[in-house]
Amino acid sequence: MNKPKLMISFLLMVSMTILITPPANSQVGTYTFHGAPGDQKILIVKTANNQSMEDLFGTGYVGLFEGLFGSGALQEGARKKSLVTAVNFSISWLGEDAVNYTTDNWDWTLGEFGETPDITGYDVHSFYGPTNITWRTNLIWIQNTTIYNGALYFAQLPTPVDQYLEEITWAPKWQNLGNTVVHNAEEGDAIFNPLVMDQYLENCTETWTYDETYGAWIGYQIKDNETNIIYEFSIELPTTAAIPGFELPILLNASMGIIITLIYIIKKRKS
Repeated sequence: MNKPKLMISFLLMVSMTILITPPANSQVGTYTFHGAPGDQKILIVKTANNQSMEDLFGTGYVGLFEGLFGSGALQEGARKKSLVTAVNFSISWLGEDAVNYTTDNWDWTLGEFGETPDITGYDVHSFYGPTNITWRTNLIWIQNTTIYNGALYFAQLPTPVDQYLEEITWAPKWQNLGNTVVHNAEEGDAIFNPLVMDQYLENCTETWTYDETYGAWIGYQIKDNETNIIYEFSIELPTTAAIPGFELPILLNASMGIIITLIYIIKKRKS
């Protein structure tokens, strides 16, 4: 796996964190973030058709996909848990108004979650301004935004979600449809970005879904070229309530050192 792919995998793998509930929220300008310490999330793998995944991504699909979402993410019924331990609604991140969520995380498992999290004290951030995402992905990747090259910025979104997503300049074959981001990939396309050589072996549709009320990322799905759902995980809600709150996946914040490394890799490949 080359360095750009490792960076993308690193950002996405630590991306499932936090539950969102309405009591605490903050607004800067147009958009409002939600959440509070004690918010919890559980994601569950609902579909994992391993043969179809191999047809789409090739024989190395297990390492590829678990590199993105974590070990165990290809097991139907596996669950992943995260917990918000602190929230700061007013920080300056990379010179822009932003929110910081501190989270503890439990890895994918088919059994019960342990008392002790597998990852503790991770700080993850989100921007109040959607246009910051477009220009920063252009700065680093020299192309418009996708979920993959903008993974750092798509953990938790503010509301209204559809308006926020509409302000982003998406790369070709990527678009937002209301509270979802849809990627209509074609056979031969680079799986992550033009710097990565792996290709989709068939046409497919990837969909990221956000909750419209609290801005939480609540699901990811792949449909193959025959529109069959071949992979899906989504939020697991208690049976005692329809919507007790939304578990929020937040992507791990990368340091400036990671950003500088990415720029160096890109320039080196172009030279």
